Amino acid sequence: MKKFLILLLACGIATAGVRIGGRIGYYSGDDPRTGQSASGAVFGGQLSFPLLGLVDLEISGSYASSESDITMQQYLITYIEDEFDQNFQGSPDSLYQYLENEWGWSPDSISSQMMGDYTATFHDIDLGATMKIKIPIGTLPLKPYIGAGGGAHILFSDADILMQVVNEQTGGTVNIDPYDHVHPGIHGVIGIAFEPPMVPLSVFGEYKYTKPIASDNEVDGISMFYAGVNLGF
Repeated sequence: MKKFLILLLACGIATAGVRIGGRIGYYSGDDPRTGQSASGAVFGGQLSFPLLGLVDLEISGSYASSESDITMQQYLITYIEDEFDQNFQGSPDSLYQYLENEWGWSPDSISSQMMGDYTATFHDIDLGATMKIKIPIGTLPLKPYIGAGGGAHILFSDADILMQVVNEQTGGTVNIDPYDHVHPGIHGVIGIAFEPPMVPLSVFGEYKYTKPIASDNEVDGISMFYAGVNLGF
């Protein structure tokens, strides 16, 4: 029975044909290292495998990147609280004392460097698989759909110059590594596709929401709005 189902699925894919395409849209999320908004443009691509009529299996990937200005004080408060479980309760004096006592930071340079502006960079590579179910609405070429799936967000966040300053001020005893974590997650999608008859092309608009799992609350939900196109073979 299992072999029969696999054969039936393979025949369905071969009959319908694989589609390949691209997408572009808007990414809404936060940089977990700095707490700053990382919202901005996102783009990517997808392979779509039609399965027996109204069901598609989509394998997709997308990339989003942003930059934000942040002070040394903001960055270190977030970093030390996350990595060393220290709570400064927003008090600069508590942070300064910690830097002097625990990191060996010269007290003469703390106050002058804490409010200096730095640029933090953020990157998100999203990889996932989604099963989409189309909702027929008569003979119109418009097909609403809903779907769900799983995947992972590969996140990178750093501020190169800031991390170099920390290394210099602490005599090399403290190194801040870039944030580079993989966050598996589950997601849901809702959208609508325009599929003109007798043309191997479809255009779609979609909203996708991802809920990271097992991330120790480092990453909140991530939203993406897409517009894309698929070409058939």
